[in-house]
Amino acid sequence: MRLSISKCKGITLLELMLTLAVVSIISQISMWYYPDFLAKNRLENHVNLLHRTINYGRLYAIENSTYVTLCSLNEGECSKDEWDGQMSLFIDLDKSTTLDDDELLLSTFERINEADALEYPRTAITFRPDGSLNGFQNGTFVYCPNEKANLEGLALSVSQTGRIRIKSTDKCQKN
Repeated sequence: MRLSISKCKGITLLELMLTLAVVSIISQISMWYYPDFLAKNRLENHVNLLHRTINYGRLYAIENSTYVTLCSLNEGECSKDEWDGQMSLFIDLDKSTTLDDDELLLSTFERINEADALEYPRTAITFRPDGSLNGFQNGTFVYCPNEKANLEGLALSVSQTGRIRIKSTDKCQKN
């Protein structure tokens, strides 16, 4: 049995330059789509986090037979026009949409990216002990990525029964 030893022990300069040219071209093309990729990733992650938080609040209200509120707190009170800020989920014993000293803060999650926008037509979402919404708090969250990304937004609809549906929306596109 004979072992043959190859005389070629490296790459040529021409092969190296060709490889670098191909990698350079591919990286330049991909850099054009990188901001859109990041914006889409932020969009999907935040909407999924919001979806999980709403489901958690609903299930907590059902399991513990209590009222649970999700809103953007400003000095302990829910604010309607600050949904893009830090959101809080808390037990709301008196259904006042304010976080009092005797009420438990269940979770918070961070504000969205400053280039993006999140809107909801109500001040808060409060779940009853049966999992439905308190009063007429149903509506649709609309999350729009930054306007430079040229992407569709996502809409997260919350029904009166507390069920959630996510779909694409063109409300973010400027005419």
